[in-house]
Amino acid sequence: MPLDRERPIEGGYVGVGSFDAPDPSFTDVLGAAYRQENLIGSYITSARRGVKDFNAIDPNYDVFSDIKGYERYAERFETVYNKQAADAVKSDIDKETRDRKTLQAGGWVGVGLGMTAAVTDPTILLPGGAFVQAGKIGYKSLRTAMSVGTAAAIASAAQEAGLQATQELRTAGESAINIGGSAVLGGLIGMAGAKFLSKAEWDRVSRSLEEQLAEDVPNPAEVTQTIINRMQSAGAAAVDDIKLEDLGIGGGRAAQVVAKATEAAKINPGIQTMFSPSKKVREIYTKMVDNPVYSRMNMEGRSLGSDVENLVKLYERGKLGEWISSSRSLYKEARQSGFEGTKTDFYERVAKAGRRGDVDELGNVQVTKAAQQARELVFDPLLERAIKNGLLPEDVKVTTAASYVTRLWNRQRLIGEEDRFREIARNYFMGELRKVPADKRPDFVSKADMDDYVEEIVTSVFNNLTGRGRGDVPDWLVPVKRGPLKERTFNIPDEMIEDFLENDMEMILRRYSRTMAAEVELTEKFGRADMKEQFDEIRREYDELSKAAKTTNEREKLRKAMDRDVKNLEAFRDMIRGTYRAAEEGSDWSKITRAALAWNYMRLLGGVTLTSLADTARLIGVHGVRSTMREAIPSLVSNVKAIKISKADARNLGAVTERVLQSRLASLADLNDPYRYHSGFDRYISNATNLFSKATGLGWWNDTMKQMAAVMTQNRMARNALDWSKAGERERAYMAFLGIDENMAGRIARQIEKHGEESGGVWGANVGQWDDELAQRAWAAALNKDVDRTIITKGIADTPLWMKTNWGRLIMQFKSFALASHQRVLIAGLQERPQRFAEQMVFGTAIGMLVSYLKMIERGDFDRAEDLVNNPGKWVADGLDRTGILSLPFEMTNTADKVVSSYGGPNIGINRLFSEIAGDENTSGGATRYASRNATGAVAGPSVGLWEDLAQIATALAKQDMNKGAANALIRQIPGATLPGARTAIHVGLKPALHEAVK
Repeated sequence: MPLDRERPIEGGYVGVGSFDAPDPSFTDVLGAAYRQENLIGSYITSARRGVKDFNAIDPNYDVFSDIKGYERYAERFETVYNKQAADAVKSDIDKETRDRKTLQAGGWVGVGLGMTAAVTDPTILLPGGAFVQAGKIGYKSLRTAMSVGTAAAIASAAQEAGLQATQELRTAGESAINIGGSAVLGGLIGMAGAKFLSKAEWDRVSRSLEEQLAEDVPNPAEVTQTIINRMQSAGAAAVDDIKLEDLGIGGGRAAQVVAKATEAAKINPGIQTMFSPSKKVREIYTKMVDNPVYSRMNMEGRSLGSDVENLVKLYERGKLGEWISSSRSLYKEARQSGFEGTKTDFYERVAKAGRRGDVDELGNVQVTKAAQQARELVFDPLLERAIKNGLLPEDVKVTTAASYVTRLWNRQRLIGEEDRFREIARNYFMGELRKVPADKRPDFVSKADMDDYVEEIVTSVFNNLTGRGRGDVPDWLVPVKRGPLKERTFNIPDEMIEDFLENDMEMILRRYSRTMAAEVELTEKFGRADMKEQFDEIRREYDELSKAAKTTNEREKLRKAMDRDVKNLEAFRDMIRGTYRAAEEGSDWSKITRAALAWNYMRLLGGVTLTSLADTARLIGVHGVRSTMREAIPSLVSNVKAIKISKADARNLGAVTERVLQSRLASLADLNDPYRYHSGFDRYISNATNLFSKATGLGWWNDTMKQMAAVMTQNRMARNALDWSKAGERERAYMAFLGIDENMAGRIARQIEKHGEESGGVWGANVGQWDDELAQRAWAAALNKDVDRTIITKGIADTPLWMKTNWGRLIMQFKSFALASHQRVLIAGLQERPQRFAEQMVFGTAIGMLVSYLKMIERGDFDRAEDLVNNPGKWVADGLDRTGILSLPFEMTNTADKVVSSYGGPNIGINRLFSEIAGDENTSGGATRYASRNATGAVAGPSVGLWEDLAQIATALAKQDMNKGAANALIRQIPGATLPGARTAIHVGLKPALHEAVK
């Protein structure tokens, strides 16, 4: 469609000048280009420089009554407090408006000179944004064709920071495009090679192209005022009218391409599932698993509600964490009152009290109170929901239910004393069989036939309790499908089997809150916890798809897709229930694996808190700079009542529990599942790692960051729910992503109006007082989802299934953060506001650069620290590496670089590329994150590197030839050697002395 020449396009982004204006001269275009695209030109010509005290406050001056004609730029005057400053801002706006029109009218001359101005900027060697300013077509070409996108993006980050500070009309959206997603990914994921449009094509800009561009730009309103985001159609279709594509990846083309590449690489089962040909598979996945990326229906403001994985966190983290915190305080009170036992003794007494009417046999008040709180916070709420959902078998009375569903069996003792347990169980079932009326008993051929029947039951019970069974049957059921005892409960009296039960109340609650919460939430969502009907529906849908297929190859692809989908969904279900790979976890090989993982953690991750400083950039990436400054920072020190309420809600709902549960750390370090059955060996490992975790300070850091994220998330959700009609499409998409649609928002709004508190612009929802349980659980699930993707916490679908095997965990330990960041930061960031993605990239890179420098100082490597400062390309790349935004590209190239350089080859990582582009004097040296790793450990994981180190040490000792390599290997085996302070002492004091001794 031709342009309507009666309505010139405004806004300065389309590469077509006003049709009635004469062509500007070459010198006019050159001047405009240097003022707009070059930091020095922008700084020198900024009228702000002429104001002596720009920030001086004139109490008699009201800036907003003095901006007639500049109303559309009102936000640019928010920090202006005097007449001279206001005039300077107006002058800059006028100048920039003229320059933009000049560049527009300059056509390809404007493009070329804009690139020239950018190239000669002291902060940049390749143009990162000149195309954007010249026109949308330029952006389109850059996004698809720039083969050196990484270099341009990083250089642009430095340039844009300066230009933002010296220009009034430069929007965050423009900087986002100049710096971020598309330009960076252009080089890294192979989007280079698209054809540049010709001058004639520039003249044929049409509405269809505008619509296409709207799909490609995450926030088109900030990039151009002439197009409408096609995603902005919240509520246009009912949730019942779901189509296959509605459950696919949402967002622009960049997000689509990255997601498709992720699916093709088979590194994320969740993303794979979102590309399934089965609508039922996609729907089940969305309802069951924490999906960290927006679906297309989310982008339209539609949602399928809260997912099971996040609903469970209310209990397994919120209620459990609340009880553990309270019980620790009660233990201290008990000690002060004369209790002489350890905390383990205290918890054993609490467990026994729980089996005896929640009363301590010896009359200890604190033990009794802890048992009663366990019942009140965890046991009873879940048991009531289990009863409501019909989870209790027919032969169980509600009044006696709690005595068996709260049992936690000691698997090691069961296995070690199998014969004794079998005899007890055999006698119990024989007695139960005799209670069956004679007319309902089967006609056993002989006593041997009856004994065989009972033995079958005993075997099935034993296998189920020790993890050797199917893994999807609750402990309290007898998994026998025939005869008079079919699916009866193993409701044996406690006194008969107490020797085989765990008597640690914390461990019991951890297990119960995980398994029972999963059973309840899965049942409420899908009708039954094993999801049998859903899997039947999947197979029927694939049968229909197969019938419609035209070739044998198509049918074979569908068969493989079905097998993959069923396998993934079954694994997700079992991980939520805590039964995934249950049998394997009891093996000796699994014990060795857990020990190796824990040892690696204690010897290598002491400096994890310093590394985690980059988490601060995630607050900006998700919620923006303004919210971070107005809400997050005050949450640390403010006594405002609403903030206090919000922080308390975050703790009680499970979003802020790291100092109590250490769940994020255990997840990212790939340690053993803290909710599995534990042996004495596992307890020892758990205690050692928990002690080490406290020494790192990461629990405190995690809770601080999650607290800040939680305050912002809750305030944002509250504002949207209370005024849904004014929430923009982006905010409705955000709410839908969190599982809250318009209907649920209304229910939440009523609860906030009734029980919430607002002060200082922040809402405290006071969720504990809500009387709408469904709204409460939806709020809790949404909060946990957003906080966990803000402060990266790995979900069950973030890593491939093979990484959950023993070999996979050993080889890929510490790699899960990169995989989780890939979708939670990169893909989701490309779907959301581009200016926030850009802000996160710039701020995160700066923090990452600081971390890299401090890491080198900490280990006494002052030469390497100085090398970073003297080689900005290398330093910027190192900073970007630590943000997690491009975690996978950096992880792959860093590993390859470590291997090649260890054999004398050149550095080949992304850091080398940045160094070459920036013209660094020293382009050698890999990423600082890999400085302490050997080549084997970089490729095959720290456990394999551990064995290589041990072999090197043993060989050196055997030959009585201790060399520097063996000395370094020995240092790497010291647990706690990477802790702050200890690392410096070792690298500055011990290591040089050891090297000197082995010369």
